[in-house]
Amino acid sequence: MIELDFFFNLPNGDIMHFQLIQLSRGELWTVLDHEQVLERIVKENGKWKALIGSFLSEELIQNIGLFIDGQQYQKLPIEIKLRWPKLIEEIVVNSDSEYMVVCKPFVNFRSFEKMLEKFVPAMIKDEWAINFKVYSHDFGQDFIKKLSRKEEKFSYQPIQKW
Repeated sequence: MIELDFFFNLPNGDIMHFQLIQLSRGELWTVLDHEQVLERIVKENGKWKALIGSFLSEELIQNIGLFIDGQQYQKLPIEIKLRWPKLIEEIVVNSDSEYMVVCKPFVNFRSFEKMLEKFVPAMIKDEWAINFKVYSHDFGQDFIKKLSRKEEKFSYQPIQKW
């Protein structure tokens, strides 16, 4: 399940909040306001649309869709797989904080664990940790790594003005 918080400004300057929930990948998104279902939305042919209700404007539905499309769980698995195409068979997003990674045959599993631990935190942009459940190609070996974004550290000293 993926849960997102969508905030937007009203014309009078107030801030509104909707909760967006997708129970499993590929299913509809539910738009909630204080636990009340307002809409169910889906992306079809590159455009977001409402399936029930007409409470939300077309513009707001498109903005919610852009927000969903911009989430890192949509991009990070692709980035990881593109970085190591000879090592990773598949990445399945179970939620925005849990990914399942299946390695290709003949991958040195322990070396892959160290590589994942070293390089993936620099790729993470979300503020929360992500659990990577990693499996060998035949599911004979596995490990779990909880990784979070790496804070940028500068190795230089600030310039002193005299």
